[in-house]
Amino acid sequence: MTPILSLRGYSYAWPGAPSWTLREVDLEVNPGECHCLMGGTGSGKSTLALAVKGLLPAGRQGGNLLLNRAGGEDSVAVGLVMQNPETQLLAETVGAEVAFGLENLCRPPQEMTQRVTQALATAGLNLPLDHPTSRLSMGQKYRLLIAAHLVLGPALLIFDEPGGQLDSPGLRCLSALIAELKEKGLAVLLCDHRSQELAGVIDRFWQLTEAGGLAAGAMPLEPAPPLPGALPPLPLSRKSLVEVTNLEVDADDGAPAWAGISFTLQEGERAVLCADNGAGKTTLLRCLAGFIAPRRGSVKIFGDSPKPEKLRGKLGFLVQNPLRQLFETTVFDEVSFVLRRTGAANATLSARVERILQLCDIAHLARSSPHQLSYGQKHLVALAAVLVAEPRLLLLDDPFAGLDGRYLSRVSQLLVNLNEEKGTTLLWTTHDRGSFPSWVHRRMTIEGRSLVSSFC
Repeated sequence: MTPILSLRGYSYAWPGAPSWTLREVDLEVNPGECHCLMGGTGSGKSTLALAVKGLLPAGRQGGNLLLNRAGGEDSVAVGLVMQNPETQLLAETVGAEVAFGLENLCRPPQEMTQRVTQALATAGLNLPLDHPTSRLSMGQKYRLLIAAHLVLGPALLIFDEPGGQLDSPGLRCLSALIAELKEKGLAVLLCDHRSQELAGVIDRFWQLTEAGGLAAGAMPLEPAPPLPGALPPLPLSRKSLVEVTNLEVDADDGAPAWAGISFTLQEGERAVLCADNGAGKTTLLRCLAGFIAPRRGSVKIFGDSPKPEKLRGKLGFLVQNPLRQLFETTVFDEVSFVLRRTGAANATLSARVERILQLCDIAHLARSSPHQLSYGQKHLVALAAVLVAEPRLLLLDDPFAGLDGRYLSRVSQLLVNLNEEKGTTLLWTTHDRGSFPSWVHRRMTIEGRSLVSSFC
């Protein structure tokens, strides 16, 4: 059997980098196989995926990388769904995005409509073809890109960190899709360090080593973040920092996203909000931060209606896509930006920045460009830039996306310490219902159009 993908002693170093990111990698993927490439945050998983797709810049390379194109006239050798779906979206509507590749192949319009509709259904994204891509959640955007690649019939399909973007229904859909692709003789390469939900369709596990090599691996048993300490009781005498009453916000179709949700967060509380892709988690955080006006009901932050200019310095907001928050040329400048804007003395600024970089375990990246880091590392930099200001209220949109178990535990400990030492109130979102930390005071879920809240 001729492999679809063959790497023999393949090595790669990014332009200007002193060391190899990938070193003498050997890998073969045959038709009908699914391989999973594991490794910690920043280990080189995405670099290998980009290498196979042919998207790496001209750095130092060695060894051989061979692809065997197999398929019909409309097929492509490799399809790559990147970790951050927003870097790949091109069109304004769902239908146009999936049809883009077929248009470049000059397929008849009547044929394209049928194939686009089928691809969207297979990816589990049942939306009108004219639905704007800008109104999709990150998980929905990931599904959209799956459809956009499926329609081209690639011989090899690569999924970069699907577990970081897809909820449980999305991962079940992807598992069924991979099984179907394998039956058709196509090959799949997963780049993920949290692969338990897809383990049933994976034939081989591989582990990227710290030196950049590739070794045979096994399905990881990803440990949950350890309990940072006994969970202190939440004092009932503390004042409410966040008050939400009968809140409704317009969804994409003009209808309310929820049926009048209400909740309060006390000062010093730790709360997590869990819901599936597209349920409105990001919309809720944006409303709390003052970026979206309520359709009905009220929101009070620190006793007043939220306005971004009034919340500066008191509220920290980590958005889901770190690229939307990174703009400086070095990690140090990125993290120090807010302190420079507030006129902090140089000595104080440097000490606080260096401390938060060490706590996030990214001090070694201080002089690196944040734009050349892995997705997980970018998330850490964006988080450090929010935490360095020591806000009283933290709104974190999927803060653990792209992080391996080690970094996830480290960030969890950092948030708990900030809460205990500074009294910071925490509210963050996740689509992973199986990863509720044990150190939260409250767990909230969006079920249908209602909010269900329970104290731990």
